[in-house]
Amino acid sequence: MRLNNILKPAQIMTEAEAKEFMNKHKSDEYQLVDVRLHEEYEDDHLPGAMLVPLPELTVNQHTLDPNKPTIVYCRSGGRSRAAAQFLNGQGFNEVYDISSHIMEWMGVKAYGEYDFNLDIIPQDVEFKDAWTLAYAMEEGLQNFYYALEKQEERPELKKVYNELAAFEDMHKDRLAQQYAKEMDGKIDQEKIKQLSKEHLEGGDINEISPITVISKIDSVLDVFGFSMAIEAQALDLYSRLSRNSENEQVAQLFLAMADEEKEHMNYVKKEMEKHLSSKVA
Repeated sequence: MRLNNILKPAQIMTEAEAKEFMNKHKSDEYQLVDVRLHEEYEDDHLPGAMLVPLPELTVNQHTLDPNKPTIVYCRSGGRSRAAAQFLNGQGFNEVYDISSHIMEWMGVKAYGEYDFNLDIIPQDVEFKDAWTLAYAMEEGLQNFYYALEKQEERPELKKVYNELAAFEDMHKDRLAQQYAKEMDGKIDQEKIKQLSKEHLEGGDINEISPITVISKIDSVLDVFGFSMAIEAQALDLYSRLSRNSENEQVAQLFLAMADEEKEHMNYVKKEMEKHLSSKVA
């Protein structure tokens, strides 16, 4: 261990800087690491974060790539500072400590255990089955938005649900176009239809009722907030599925899907800002 590095103060990232960095880089170009305990991670965590509790870092540092920028965070700052200094001492090239930490983080968060929903697909799954699941989850969310639109009586909210559903078409089109060669026309529409009834992005569709959602939605901003929460869970799930996969091609597919979710979250954020601006005007 390099003693001069372990004593070196960690480079600090503000929340705004961390968000900008992650938006500008693909998911496989950096490492976001939560160094809290498993129970804390389960309560809430930043979407896409790896879980490497500080007490386990000395044993599990090999799971991290010392050549990639590494962003660490914890509950209030002490553990992430120690983790950053340790990684510096281990020769990691670029380590950042998020200064705002999880307690002060104003952005959307994910929840659940680290292996939450990883059982929806085997680790050694073939590419075509992974692609089919990814496509079905996109379609499942689209159908869910359409169900919300159908049952919603407020015109302004119906319009937003319709726009969110339509945006999923872009995801599905990209999936079909980018991986046409790999799928070689072997798309199982019946399987997609069945899976889309069971899953949506980030979770089990059966756990969320349209009636329950509508009863808790009071405004367009609530709809956008709900959408952001779903996209955060999807980003988190795709990231974890990628790391859990034994098939490199499948891992790359899920990384690409995670980046798609970043784009969708930015779209929802811009639409939210447009809505707020129109109200002020």
